[in-house]
This record gives sequence, structure tokens and C-alpha cells, in this order.
Amino acid sequence: MIDLLIKNASVQDTQGLFDFAVDHGILIERGVGLNYSAVKQIDLDGKLLIPGFVESHLHLDIALMNDWDCPGRLKPFRSPEELNQAVEQRRKSFSREEIEQRAGRAVELASRHGVTAMRVQCHVDTVVGLRHLEALLAVRERYRNRIRLQIVAFPQQGILSTTGGLELFREALRQGADVMGCASNLEHSHNVSFREHIDAALDLAMEFDRDLDMHADLGIPKTVGLADLEVVYAARPVIERGYQGRVTAGHVCALDSALPEIADQAIELISAAQISVISQPDLYRLGHEDMHHVRRGLTRVKRLLEAGVNVAYASNNVRDAFRPLGNFDLLEEGLVLAYGAHMDSVEELETLLKMSTFNAARLMKLDGYGLQPGCHADMVVLDARSPSAALVGQAEKLFVFKDGSLVAQNWRYSALFDPGSSHEKAIL
Repeated sequence: MIDLLIKNASVQDTQGLFDFAVDHGILIERGVGLNYSAVKQIDLDGKLLIPGFVESHLHLDIALMNDWDCPGRLKPFRSPEELNQAVEQRRKSFSREEIEQRAGRAVELASRHGVTAMRVQCHVDTVVGLRHLEALLAVRERYRNRIRLQIVAFPQQGILSTTGGLELFREALRQGADVMGCASNLEHSHNVSFREHIDAALDLAMEFDRDLDMHADLGIPKTVGLADLEVVYAARPVIERGYQGRVTAGHVCALDSALPEIADQAIELISAAQISVISQPDLYRLGHEDMHHVRRGLTRVKRLLEAGVNVAYASNNVRDAFRPLGNFDLLEEGLVLAYGAHMDSVEELETLLKMSTFNAARLMKLDGYGLQPGCHADMVVLDARSPSAALVGQAEKLFVFKDGSLVAQNWRYSALFDPGSSHEKAIL
């Protein structure tokens, strides 16, 4: 007897309905008319089955610090400088226990919305030391049966501006950070160029054989040249040093300010370096002070996709000082991006769903991801029959499975997994 049999599921990019057999956390067979004896059996009657959502860029250690019921909640948007100052002031007082509590709540909310893997940014600097990392390592262990967590050592105060910065990041990578971070705009010494910061971050990533995760080109200047783009600068040594496919660039908003011919040259280099790009919901924060010709603060999502670049999207900031909004819900963020990036055709809406699943899993290099035999049974059942319908209608997540175990479900179907009816079949 196997653990779970799912019948009659719709699957993206396929015709007809499929059955899925799951045992010991693994999809063991996919087909039509599968006949297994199972502890649990669900008939989806054409509902959409997708692999788990992948949150590829989230500042988990400061998430919910500005929630609506948070004592001393910070005021809404002021300026990027004031926001950074607010985070600097607040984070110095965060205890490890507080970070763990907020991060744990965030993981639970994300899991409820179908997220089964996350890459999270974690402050590492000489002010807080490794306190944030220690908290997120504990959260990673506590929730390992609900979410696969990758931790990025994020340089909140740069890498080269403080004495001992390089060695601190080495220690973070030794202690369990999975990915080296990069954010040249946060080097507070004017003597350190963005090129020097990127070089240092890439050197550390290669020293420890880790991927590099960049915050790149967050600003949105009125005009930008090829030499101004951080992601372009990074692409060249990545190619020269044979590190293609090991770098992700989040934001890349300045690319949208470049003239088309400059943008095309940049995208050609991004593609050659196999740099993945993550679009962020900066419609809220960036361009906030524009009085006319208001800029969107997004990258060139459609053009990057056309060029074959692996593009994902992510929540970035959720109810913290930088953005008071968000629900750790990638269907919701996808709808925001559909508006912002003018992605309205059925094909584009379906691409958006892939961006928050397969594309994000690809940049995180998640082993065993997908809906093929041999994959981890990390799955979400959506109350829709197609990806475009799920996105436009903001479909309910009916069931969320992590390694074949039910970790979240819609209350309307709570009886399905009641221990007293474990052998019953449910028609949704």
C-alpha cells in the first residue's frame, strides 16, 4: 500500500488528466488510470496540480517587523534613505528569539500559501555579527519538514567597509549560510566601488564553491549606460572565470531606464553568463517620489524572457520597513507583476506561474523538483483548471504537500484527511 494516490489532476502544459502515486515522500508514478491501494486517495476532478511555489528572494530576518499589529509600527513610506535608517535602528535591538518568532510565523504563512522552498536573505555584518544567521539556522531546522530553506549571507553594511568584514562572511559560510550575498549599494565607505564589492563577493562565493546572489541595480536613474550596470560588470568575470549558471541578480531595475540598444547589449551579456534574474515588487517603493513620468521600478521582464534568461519573481520584503504589504503569497505577487509588466495574454500568465515554480527552482538548484517520477512530492492543489485561471482568479490553495505529507489545506476540505476517514475517497 502506498501513502497517497491523486487522481484526475490537470497539469500545466499537458492535455487530459493524470494520476500521481506517492510513497515515502517521492512521486513514484505518473500516468492515467493508476491502480494502487493507498492510505489516502484524492480525486481532483480536473483541479490544477502544480509543484510547490518557490520563494526565491525574501528578507526573512526582518519580515513582519512592521506588521499592522506590531507595537511601535514604523510610519509608511518616506524615502529610501529614511527607510534604511529605520531598519538600522530597529535591527540593532532584535534578539535571536524575536527573529526566530517572526521568521517562524512568516514560514507558516508562506507554507499555507503553497510555498515549499525559500531562498532568504540574512543580515551579516559587524554590528549584528551572526545573530540573524543563528536564528535562521534554527528556523531552517525547525521547519525542515515544511519548507526547504536556503540562506544568503546578506551584506547589510557591505563587505569591505568594515574591519574584519571578509572574515565574518567566511565564518557565516562555514557555519551554514548556503549562498554568498552581494549588495554594492550598501557599502557605506565611498572609497569602495561597486566593482570592488562585486569582485569581493564573487571571490568569496568561488572560494567556498557557493552560488552568488546579487542585489543589483536597484536605482532607477533617468538614463543609464552599459558601464553603469552592476549586473553587466558582474557578467564579465563570471564568464571569464567559468562561473556561468552560479549567479542570480535580484531587482535589476536600472535596466528599464536604459535605451533599448543598451538594454539589449546588457541582456546579451546576462544570457551569456547564465545569470538568473528575479523581478521584485518594487512598484511600491521605487519611483515613489516621481511627480511626472512615474517609473515602475521593474526590470525588463518580457525582454529578458524573450532572450532566454531564466527569470523568476519573489516577494522581497513583506510587512517590514521597506514594504508594509504582502502575504508571502506568490499567486498574489504574480498578479501584481502581471499588471506592472503588462503580461496579460494566456501564454504570459502561464509563464508567470512557471516563474514562481520551475524558474525559481532552477536558480535555487533544487534537486528532485517537479511532477515527474522520482521528484519530491512537494505539490499544491489549486482551485482552478488552468494556470491563467488560477492567477487571474487568485485560486484557493486546497492542499499543500511537502514530501508527500499534508502541511496545509483549505478548511472546506478538512474532513478529507480526518484520521477517521483515512481510506475514503473525496471528490472535490
